[in-house]
Amino acid sequence: MNLTNLLLFAVLLATLILVHELGHYLAAKLFRVKVLTFSIGFGPKLLGFRWGETEYQLSALPLGGYVKMAGDDPSEPLPEADKGRGFLEQAAWKRALIAFAGPAMNLVFPVLAYFIAFSMTGSDYAPLVATVYPDQPAYAAGLRPGDRITAVEGQPIRYFSELQEAVRPRAELETTVTYLRGGRELTAKLVPSRLERKTILGKEVRGLIGIGLTARAPIVAVPRADSPAAKAGLQTFDRIVKVGQTPIKSYPALVEALSQVKGPVEITVARDVPWGREAGALTTWETFTATLAPTESGGLGERGASSKTADETTLERAFGLEPIDLYLFSVEEGSPAWEAGLRRGDKLVELDGQPILSFTTFEQLRQKKGEGTLDIAFERGGERFQVQVAQKKETRRDEFENAHELLNFGARDDRRPESYAEIEKVPVKLSMGQAFVKAVRVLPEEIGQTLSSIWMLVTRQLSARNLGGPIAIYHVAAQSAEAGGSAFLRLMGFISINLGLLNLMPIPLLDGFHILSAGIEAVRRRPLSENTRIALTYVGLLLLLALMGLAFWNDIVNFVLK
Repeated sequence: MNLTNLLLFAVLLATLILVHELGHYLAAKLFRVKVLTFSIGFGPKLLGFRWGETEYQLSALPLGGYVKMAGDDPSEPLPEADKGRGFLEQAAWKRALIAFAGPAMNLVFPVLAYFIAFSMTGSDYAPLVATVYPDQPAYAAGLRPGDRITAVEGQPIRYFSELQEAVRPRAELETTVTYLRGGRELTAKLVPSRLERKTILGKEVRGLIGIGLTARAPIVAVPRADSPAAKAGLQTFDRIVKVGQTPIKSYPALVEALSQVKGPVEITVARDVPWGREAGALTTWETFTATLAPTESGGLGERGASSKTADETTLERAFGLEPIDLYLFSVEEGSPAWEAGLRRGDKLVELDGQPILSFTTFEQLRQKKGEGTLDIAFERGGERFQVQVAQKKETRRDEFENAHELLNFGARDDRRPESYAEIEKVPVKLSMGQAFVKAVRVLPEEIGQTLSSIWMLVTRQLSARNLGGPIAIYHVAAQSAEAGGSAFLRLMGFISINLGLLNLMPIPLLDGFHILSAGIEAVRRRPLSENTRIALTYVGLLLLLALMGLAFWNDIVNFVLK
């Protein structure tokens, strides 16, 4: 832990505690209830001052705070001078509002935090097509990695988040998408698919077109031995790191760079050399330069019904290159795939007569097939072959000796972390009005997601290991601070929402129970008995201690013992 991160952590906690307790304080003042103490933290007072009738202080334990009001303890007599200003003397609805004001402030404060965050100059992902998922609307409409979306239904798109917002309300509606490919502006018509999910706030419907932010690294396949790429010495799984003097960080960037090439160009290549023969399990790297000459102009031509896509036209026809999505990166020796003759660099084409659009599609189909024989068509060196692979169920144990049953095929695509890249980011600057509108729009989404998470924890759909305590908050705060002030403020708003919703839970000692008990009193026309209050207080204390203990234990397991 460094001093800067500790200070940021302290600022985060102090701000959220201040916001929460300020809600109680202002509501109490509104109803003329006397506030004796306003404390940030619990336990012994570290420092403080008196202003009017209230003592304002900072206490030793910074894991909460409190507002001490006159007459809030039925076991303590209310001084004569404070008659009429005691908390328990107030009508039930007033006490409910005072209790609700703390969590309410935590739920409203994020609008301010998000507004400031969105007002800052930040960054967002460019509306660049990085990944296109097969069997999705974007793929069917002809969009491919490297395309840059500029408008949706005539609405200009500058950032990926704007693209998401433009598509979201258009589920199952025909939508016109304008994009750039090789410097030319093109249009496509597609119908976003409908994603429907239930949340605590109701049903949520989103439109999706099937593109992702994570792109393949600029790793290529060379399917034909007579292609310009093969003549330049390129092989499948080579990584093109430079085109001319331009560094290339992703496959879409490679498509864009090669689409501008009109003649021979020098490229820098990093070769992944496998150790372990055809299995390709371990690798080392070699770097070299080569001259790549297209067979024709790098222009993309007109895209019609029979035209190929950007990556196929520019890379395959002009250079003899294609993506590695369907290529086997490694084959485990002795596995069913190995015994059937499949090797590293083979391209999967069909499974049981059904065309394979991606390795993800292949995995889904083979898992659905279950134990038995797979009829697989693949290409090697431009030739087509057919094999039968008898995948079978096996039980394997992980590092914790947990047994897992799996369908062993024995070959996989390239899933190394370094084989993926994020798409480029562009600077973002919103006007004050845009920042405020975005902050207001984001708030209900964050509340809905948090409510869903809480419900999943309560119903055990989500593991209790996901519950974090102070150490987890410290680590997340440190990471967000490294990402910039905007990310730190977003985190502050998110934690404030969590704090507000958790405090509304009807657990004794939390604000939610005070609201519930005030409601019960309003219905019964009399307060809960003192013995009942005391018993419920002990129950609430035990529940909160158990919850805090679990959070601390998760922190120790996740951050201290690792």
